Amino acid sequence: MKNGKFIVLEGCEGAGKSRQCKFLSEALIARGFDVVSTREPGGTPLAEGLRGMILDPAYSPDALSELYMYSAARRDHLNGVVFPALQSGKVVVCDRFVYSTLAYQGYGRGLDIDFVREVNARTTAPLNVDLALFLDVTPEVGFERKGGADNADRLERENTEFFERVYVGFEDMCASGELIRIDAGGTKEETADKILREVLRIL
Repeated sequence: MKNGKFIVLEGCEGAGKSRQCKFLSEALIARGFDVVSTREPGGTPLAEGLRGMILDPAYSPDALSELYMYSAARRDHLNGVVFPALQSGKVVVCDRFVYSTLAYQGYGRGLDIDFVREVNARTTAPLNVDLALFLDVTPEVGFERKGGADNADRLERENTEFFERVYVGFEDMCASGELIRIDAGGTKEETADKILREVLRIL
């Protein structure tokens, strides 16, 4: 997998991750890179199925079950999409990864942080992330941008305190150097330019 590059975009709801993944992929393709754009949870039929269950308000898994559902989706996604792409030298752009699990299930749900890290590490081995960016938009601003929470999304129905804890988790990962902070408070074009500059440094 050393020939490819694995790039992750992280952020809270309304940060614009999906849109920026699309912009980044298009910019890299225009520069001649072979790019695979994907998301978590998702990317394979099994992972997409688990995504639907995780986000469906009809289900109410506890924090540990939720962690394992995300991990199962992630492992299938890695085996089915990410590992093959990296082995063939492609650039993989991923919307969310283990950092979201740490922020949401660790900081947000209150699971032991070291335990979540261990589950993440075992699930993703032997993958190394080449670049992970945090699109910095507070939950308050993010929900305002998207016109409020999506009531069809179980996680978005959580309370304000939950998302504040999630944001603190992302901030801590930026402080530790696990994530590179990108100020995403400007226009989508300004944010896209900042992301591309960081990405081109490692390609």
